[in-house]
Amino acid sequence: MQKTFIRGALTVALLSSYGLYAAEDIEVISILGARQPIELSKLSASVSIIDRQQIEDAGVQNVSDLLRSQAGLHFSQDGGKGTQTQLRLRGSEANHVLVLVDGVEINDLSDGGVNFAHLTLDNIERIEILRGPQSALWGSGALSGVINITTLSAKERISGGLKAEVGQNQSRQLSANIQTKSSALGFTGAVSHGVSDGQNISRQGDETDGFRNNEVSAGIDWALSVQSKLIAQLRHQDTYNEFDNTDFITGLPADSDNFTHGRQSSGKVEWQYSPADSLWSQSLGLHYSRNNSENFSPGFSEASVYDVSETDSDKLRFLWQNNFRYGAANRVTLALEHVEEDFTQRGQASLWGDPNQKQQNQTQSAIFDVVQQLSDALTLNGSLRQDNNQVFEDATTYRVGLSYQFNPLYRAFASYGKAIKNPTFIERFGYTPDQFIGNPGLRPEEAVTSEVGLSIQLNGWRSELSLYSSQLEDEINGYVYDVDLGGATSVNIDGESDRQGLEWQLFGQWQGVNIALNYSYLDASQGDEESPEVRRPKHSADLALTYTFLDEKADFFLQINYLGSRQDLFFPPPSYQTTYVALPVATILNAAFHYRLDSQWKLSLRADNLLDKDYEELLGYRRQGRTLYVGAVFSF
Repeated sequence: MQKTFIRGALTVALLSSYGLYAAEDIEVISILGARQPIELSKLSASVSIIDRQQIEDAGVQNVSDLLRSQAGLHFSQDGGKGTQTQLRLRGSEANHVLVLVDGVEINDLSDGGVNFAHLTLDNIERIEILRGPQSALWGSGALSGVINITTLSAKERISGGLKAEVGQNQSRQLSANIQTKSSALGFTGAVSHGVSDGQNISRQGDETDGFRNNEVSAGIDWALSVQSKLIAQLRHQDTYNEFDNTDFITGLPADSDNFTHGRQSSGKVEWQYSPADSLWSQSLGLHYSRNNSENFSPGFSEASVYDVSETDSDKLRFLWQNNFRYGAANRVTLALEHVEEDFTQRGQASLWGDPNQKQQNQTQSAIFDVVQQLSDALTLNGSLRQDNNQVFEDATTYRVGLSYQFNPLYRAFASYGKAIKNPTFIERFGYTPDQFIGNPGLRPEEAVTSEVGLSIQLNGWRSELSLYSSQLEDEINGYVYDVDLGGATSVNIDGESDRQGLEWQLFGQWQGVNIALNYSYLDASQGDEESPEVRRPKHSADLALTYTFLDEKADFFLQINYLGSRQDLFFPPPSYQTTYVALPVATILNAAFHYRLDSQWKLSLRADNLLDKDYEELLGYRRQGRTLYVGAVFSF
């Protein structure tokens, strides 16, 4: 049946582009597909690039709301705005996706993932999604893909903008940004503030769960000479969100006074040197990221109003990269990296042990990457990485692929690669207040993935079909009840976890309407028992429509997200034995309308969950109902 389905999807993808007329392809550059920028026509992978115009058309506030319309990306959010938001790519775990902001990794070392709830779009210029195993290029964690978020860059003149938006539930969003550039020095800066009283998350009660998000960022681009440049960037977030905890009587979320105060910082300093008339260039860099989270839960004694637990993690990366170009389109990169990771956890001791930990890990890596033009039509991509870990066994990861351009209209690609994900600090050492017991003997997860794809470019339309198959060994099951330990822990699962899937995408314009359509199919099982992977729909589809009218003064945006049925885990009392529960199908509509008063002022009206659909992405956590917002933007 699966083969029949794939053949049918291939037919649909080809027929969707039949009868369109050829047009010249405008080349787009990927900054993730190799250690040097590479043309998409030479890249043997599936890549999606979202530019500033698409971000403005969508009108949404958060990165997660924008990425929900991308093929193969599935989010699970613990309720309304501001609550924990995890991304799974091609059936992966949430910590199998590496996320970069301006090239700096922001994944939290405690659980390995990224909370997308507080990533806003006000200062974002471009988002690139590179699918498939990318550890050979970007290290542990890039098991199913990499996402790079690029902030606004300096312009030749002073430019910027102010934005204000208000909405239901006492929601308010204010932001400002500025960019300027002289002959040698460029500067960018941005600030934003968002707050909301939120909505009720649990199925019972009426307590609302609000959030607050403050962010500041700045960067400089300094041309020291014609040959060298210094880049420095800094970003800091301060967040607060309320959430409901699990009720031990029902096993489902119930109203409670839990909240989290988080701080996330990232930044870099890089020196880039490119001698004139030379085939060689190099860069030296220092990247830094920190994630701090304090969790507050109601105390159980008169002396304690709140029980407080805290995780604090730091990652420092030193890199030295040498780039070589030869011939018209060939390039080789040799890079060395040294990474230092520090993790601190504080909390209250219990019968299950003392959660207070201070741990560290160091990794030295050597990276080789090549792009070789084998003929006018055929390009080879190859990457190899060796990681020497202080804690885990040394690891070798790789990826090799071919891209073949039949003609300006048709391109095919194929790749094969191995990627890894080291166990997280929480998986190894546990956490509080939920009394999760660590397992320091965990082994890194390893995935071997193959992919084939076909891309068709016709008259401004583009259609792409990708088929992939991945076998994951030593998958870490993050919640297993151990009778001997008397609590939950993490274990490496026996056998392979298999993931096969298909992604089809179509982009173009019809009757003045910009259309972005995609469909994703996923078959994912876990270990020898072939248990279903949770929170991953087998079928999903997304449609985004943008229509501009009134002499380009007004535009209307409509986003339709279809989530097929998916499984989630339930631990019903009193036995707390694992039970699978199906989450029903959901179709969600979001809409936005923009009107330009003049070259500087723009008014907006948008609606999240326009049809007020009652649905859940995690069992028991209700997603936000229909919410309306109005706003204004001033650009200069």
